[in-house]
Amino acid sequence: MTVHRKSTILAAFLAIVLGAAFASAADPAKSADERIAKVRADLKSADVAVRQAAIGALIHSDISPKLLAEMRAALDDKDGPIRSTAATAIGNLGAEAVPAVPQLIAQLKGDTHKEARETAARALGRIGKAAPKEARLVAPLRAATQEDADPVTRVVAHGALAMLDVELEKQIVSLRKYLHDEAALVRMKAAHALGMIGLPAKAAAPEIVEVLKLETDAHRRGYVARALGNTGDPASLPALQAALDKETDPGALGEMRGAVSRLKTLTAK
Repeated sequence: MTVHRKSTILAAFLAIVLGAAFASAADPAKSADERIAKVRADLKSADVAVRQAAIGALIHSDISPKLLAEMRAALDDKDGPIRSTAATAIGNLGAEAVPAVPQLIAQLKGDTHKEARETAARALGRIGKAAPKEARLVAPLRAATQEDADPVTRVVAHGALAMLDVELEKQIVSLRKYLHDEAALVRMKAAHALGMIGLPAKAAAPEIVEVLKLETDAHRRGYVARALGNTGDPASLPALQAALDKETDPGALGEMRGAVSRLKTLTAK
């Protein structure tokens, strides 16, 4: 059996395992208690793929608030991607996730998996936005913007501080610099963060247009297009329309159409 065929079979097997786990966690035919029990069991599995599917299913789930303790335990999983996904799921709980703040700060400061640090930063921003009196977040996020070895984590930390309305103009200035980074992923993340800030970041729109023009990945083009719609500069319309006219990816097309629609609405007003 060739290496390619082996890898294809393995990928297909993992897809079946992950799909089954996600389906089980989200199955509306099962009661909440049944789904909670299933996720709890899966999070204790020795199989990394099963644990990953279980924590991934909690990113947008009605049962997530009842599983905060289990999600916090997943922040200590030996697998980096699982720790990363756990931070995302926890951050989505907003103010309900305040008890997890110390763990997320520790993850931001010292996790060896860079994506886990990135998602911890984003989670802290989401929690802080929902719980504005939570004062423990600012110092570690500020430190991450300057000290983290990963530029994506630095960008996300700037975005998190912007979500907390901490020195907003300073965060915008810093994020605009990352729009000129040599790495496409960093440029996209900076554009996305500026888009999350919205109209206060309108002055960055011409630079985000340049990011869109350079982007070769359809998934990232979608994020950049969305950022242009959110920053709200009608002058971005020609570039968006040009990108839309030649786009073939369904996801990116949807984001571009949405951005064009938002900018046209702003122009009409």
